[in-house]
Amino acid sequence: MSATAHPRDQPEERRIRPTAIGFVAIVALTIAELMVMALDVDVAVRVTALCGLLMAKVGLVLVVFLGVRFRRRDPRLALAALSLAAGFAVVLMLEMAFRMRQR
Repeated sequence: MSATAHPRDQPEERRIRPTAIGFVAIVALTIAELMVMALDVDVAVRVTALCGLLMAKVGLVLVVFLGVRFRRRDPRLALAALSLAAGFAVVLMLEMAFRMRQR
């Protein structure tokens, strides 16, 4: 496949396989989230695990379903912004869990 070829120009069989694998991975990550919710662990550990799984899901959707690649600068900036936002969310949630425990 050349560098300028578009994914929709590929034969249908070559497009279905990555989509099916991505869908199975999304289902596996969802099952992992449900398993984390069932665990008897500290709130901070649960929040951190769920945020990590969420970041994995977002990355999977961006790469597999939306076709974001690292060839240009724009996708890298979008991925960096999403990663920073998720990181800030984790820090804020952990701080909230710490403050709730202090009461």
